[in-house]
Amino acid sequence: MKFIQPKSIGFAAIGGLLLIPLASAGFWWTSSVAQLPKPDNVSQDSPSLSPIHPDESIDDTLNERFSLSNSLERIQQIRNALSSFQQLTETSQPILGDRKMAEIGHTDWETQHLGFPNWVGSVEGTLKKQAYQIAKLEFELAQKQFQDGEITQAALDQKEANYRRAEQDFQAFWNSFNIAD
Repeated sequence: MKFIQPKSIGFAAIGGLLLIPLASAGFWWTSSVAQLPKPDNVSQDSPSLSPIHPDESIDDTLNERFSLSNSLERIQQIRNALSSFQQLTETSQPILGDRKMAEIGHTDWETQHLGFPNWVGSVEGTLKKQAYQIAKLEFELAQKQFQDGEITQAALDQKEANYRRAEQDFQAFWNSFNIAD
C-alpha cells in the first residue's frame, strides 16, 4: 500500500523547518542588541528632540498636538472633510463623468461609503485601545510603586481612576463601532 502524504502537512513541516533558523537568528539578534552600550549623548528618558516649528515648543507638540484629545478632534475633522469630499463627488460626477472621476481617485461608492468610515474608525479605535493599554500599564506600575512605598495612596487612586475611565471609553467605542461592508 502506497502512503500519500497530504500537501498541507508537507508544507507545514517544511515551513516549520524554515522557521528554526529565523527563530535562532531572532534570539541571537535580541540578545546581542540588548547588550550593546548606549551612546553617551542619548537621553535616558527620550530621544533628542528639537522644535518642529518655531512657534511651537517641544512640550506643546508632545503634550497638546500629539495628545489623545487633540487626535480625536482631528479624527472628527477628517470625518467632516471626507463627508465634504463625498458631497463634492456627488455634485461633480455628472459634470466630469465616470472616466475623469476614476482618474481623480477615491471617488467610487465603495471607497467613500465603506472605506472612509472603516479607515477612520480603525485609527480612532487604535488611539482608544492604546490609551486604554497605557492607562492599564500605568496603573499596574503604580500598584508596584505603591507596594514599594514610592507613591502615595492618592497617586495610586488617580492612576486607577484614569485606568477605569480609559477602560470605559474603549468599551463604549467598541460597543458602538461597526465595520461598513
